[in-house]
Amino acid sequence: CMSIGLVWRHYNDSLLTKKLSLEYELAQDKEQLRQYSQHLEELVAERTKELRKSEAMLKSLFENANDAIIITDENGIIKDVNNRLCALLGYDKLELIDKNIMTLEVEKNRPFFLERSHRLLKGEPLLFETEFLTKENRTVSVEVSAKAIEIDGQTFVEYFLRDITEKKKLQAQLLHSQKMEAIGTLAGGIAHDFNNILTSILGYADLLLETEDLTPEIATKLRVIESSARKGSSVVSKLLSFARKGVTLEMVPFDLNHVIMETSEMLERLVPREIEIITKLKEDLPMAEGDVSQIEQVLMNLIINAKDAMPEGGTITIRTDLVEINSQMLNFAADIREGTYIKLSVADTGVGIPIDKLSRIFEPFYSTKEPGKGTGLGLAMVYGIVKEHGGYITVESEVGKGTTFDIYLPASQVFIPGLIPSTGKTKTTGNILVLDDEVPVLEHIKETLLKNGFNVMVFNDPYTGLDYYRANRHKVDLVVADIMMPSIDGPKLINELRKIKENVKIIATTGIPDALADVSVDGFVQKPIKNSSLIEEIEKLLSTVKKP
Repeated sequence: CMSIGLVWRHYNDSLLTKKLSLEYELAQDKEQLRQYSQHLEELVAERTKELRKSEAMLKSLFENANDAIIITDENGIIKDVNNRLCALLGYDKLELIDKNIMTLEVEKNRPFFLERSHRLLKGEPLLFETEFLTKENRTVSVEVSAKAIEIDGQTFVEYFLRDITEKKKLQAQLLHSQKMEAIGTLAGGIAHDFNNILTSILGYADLLLETEDLTPEIATKLRVIESSARKGSSVVSKLLSFARKGVTLEMVPFDLNHVIMETSEMLERLVPREIEIITKLKEDLPMAEGDVSQIEQVLMNLIINAKDAMPEGGTITIRTDLVEINSQMLNFAADIREGTYIKLSVADTGVGIPIDKLSRIFEPFYSTKEPGKGTGLGLAMVYGIVKEHGGYITVESEVGKGTTFDIYLPASQVFIPGLIPSTGKTKTTGNILVLDDEVPVLEHIKETLLKNGFNVMVFNDPYTGLDYYRANRHKVDLVVADIMMPSIDGPKLINELRKIKENVKIIATTGIPDALADVSVDGFVQKPIKNSSLIEEIEKLLSTVKKP
């Protein structure tokens, strides 16, 4: 019994030891498990915090991006948009969710949506320009960058939209400015050649009208020819004004309000009683700087155009104001100088100008009037004069409500004195050398000068004429030269003449006075040449030549 008891006791002690050992190991494992669980919880909490931070950052970037963002499914249904898009189009976010993105584009661009969507779903990224409609039905130009993405096995398309409305407006202004410059260059070239033709026609008409045995019937026909040629000369003058190559401007400070009052009073008798002219002029305006006659011409053209736009009567309102223009003002061309400008506005309540014609109204020979009621040169001339004065012109119009022209002229900073009038002329004779590449012009000048008692030698090749002058410089009293010949430019021709004889008297002839900018001459006669003007200029210069 004792032996069995000892064995049993040993067995129980072994079981107790084993149990205690297992309990200790279990306690150790539980502690390790607790520590691991705590570490795991801390790790999960840290990762959750980072995830939330990342989500908040991405959400903030999405909502506060400078570009508008749209996310759609593969069918174009909008799933999410950011705040910039809502601000751009004027919608609330909930109004856009589940809306098809195609309905936001202008109708003319919607047919391209399916083709673009097909390319995007094939994995091709796209960059394109289109126009979206705002909630107020206003058009916004946007540049779109789009790409398809995969999320959890589902395809989405992300669109990044950048507002380029102002950029497009600036581009349109630049293109318009370049277009008008190109047209101006063309108009100037045409006018130069046309002036040579008119010089011959007018010159010979004047010579024939001076014939003593001319019959009344022929004289009447010649006057018709002369009248038609002078009308052609007027057209050329308008073309040159548009091309900024017209008659040299006499730039002086002047009171624009005073010019407006005088011009409007003068035109009142030309305006029907059904049309009322209202002036709203700002007091104490600074002086404008320019050619008064040219500004009067601008005002007259705008008032007459306004009158024609109101066949049933209406109101013409003329306003002046003082404005500051800077480079941040997007309503103006990028090349306009900053500074103080006097604003002249001429507004009517007429029929208005259709939007598709508004961009072309300053082009030469383009008219919105009925055939036979306008030459299409009035507004072209206005545009040229304003540009020549360093100003800017804009137009706003709405069909059925009227049109407003705004002209901005630089305010005068300094006084520029006017030209000193000539003191008269002295009748004299002399030997004249004439250089011109147009034979009809040469023949006309030669016959005119011979008829007035001058000795004349003419050359249509300037280099042959220079050789003649080199050999006969002491016999020639004065040179009449066209300074726009294809074989030699004006400065070079004048320089060669003065190399031969330093004090040579030179009269320049050209249809474009701006060509005189780089030459020094003693006199100038503009083409088409009037016989009386040519004779007067020659006699004035010859009266100063000392005979040996």
